[in-house]
Amino acid sequence: MNKLFKKIKSLAGFLVCISVILQTGIVIHNIETGDYLITTTGATLLHIAERSLVGFISSLIVAFPLVFLIQILNRRYPWGNKTIKRLVVEISVIIIVSLIISLIVSLLIGIVKPVNNLAEHSIVRGTLIYSITNLLFVASIEGLLFYKESRRLKQEALKLRNEIASIKLEILKSQINQHFMFNSLNVLSSLLRKDTEKAQRFIEEFSNIYRYVLDSIEQPMISVEKELRFVKSYIFLQQIRYGHSLSFSENISEDLTYNYLIPPLSLQVILENAIKHNIVNEERPLHIEIFNVDDSLVVRNNFQPKISNMHSSGLGQKNVKRRYEIICDKTPDFILEDSYYKAVLPLIHA
Repeated sequence: MNKLFKKIKSLAGFLVCISVILQTGIVIHNIETGDYLITTTGATLLHIAERSLVGFISSLIVAFPLVFLIQILNRRYPWGNKTIKRLVVEISVIIIVSLIISLIVSLLIGIVKPVNNLAEHSIVRGTLIYSITNLLFVASIEGLLFYKESRRLKQEALKLRNEIASIKLEILKSQINQHFMFNSLNVLSSLLRKDTEKAQRFIEEFSNIYRYVLDSIEQPMISVEKELRFVKSYIFLQQIRYGHSLSFSENISEDLTYNYLIPPLSLQVILENAIKHNIVNEERPLHIEIFNVDDSLVVRNNFQPKISNMHSSGLGQKNVKRRYEIICDKTPDFILEDSYYKAVLPLIHA
């Protein structure tokens, strides 16, 4: 209701101007045709003021139903899709409302001030006048709503672009952060001395990770198959570091890998959080598994949180949820049950 008052208030000045201009033209025309027997300027101005006030009040009377009408039409007959039907319905309702107003006004005028000149208070003429006034009123509302909606959409688009850029930056930071680079280089240095063949594969998987990040960062969605290939490269690097303390398994229907999409790097965020926030050692190994349930991917790990990470900020979860909000109407779930932590990521059909 407050929104309606604000919309009507913003149109009040416009309605006053329209009423004065319209009624001035009508009064002058009726004087010239002899319908009004007015000889003085003061009387003319007073008559214009009276009629303008009536026109303004009648516009306000129909403000609420017309605003509701526009809202209903926006849902059922949006501009661009059903324009002709919308115009027919809109004009028909306005004429009916104007006829009712004309009848009420004529009845009130007849009670308060009986008149002999029926032409001046003709129902048809009144309906015509109020129809024009209300059409202008509706057009002004439509214009104002269109302007505000356009401005809101531009602001949201700008905000969304900034948010997407921020998310991309955070993803890049999570991949090219000092700890990840430092640990990877340390592992590579150790492998070069002990196992050159494994070191060579480490370099290949390492390059695959960054190539995928740079290739996918601009894409809102990517195939599950490509995301899984990236995940395997990421897990390989982590398993080189943690050895048998980190195990990984994947069991996903082949149909899903090629026919469904997922926000790029969303699985990586889940895996990184699992490794970051849980104890990973020989006494308490971390088991991570990825499988599908219907058209969702489930990432599950045994829950053994580090004491220092009991109060996580949850930025990783917020990042993944926000990316889904931007792309579709599906929402990922994060569940802790039976000593397991699960992330359920819905998939989007390609």
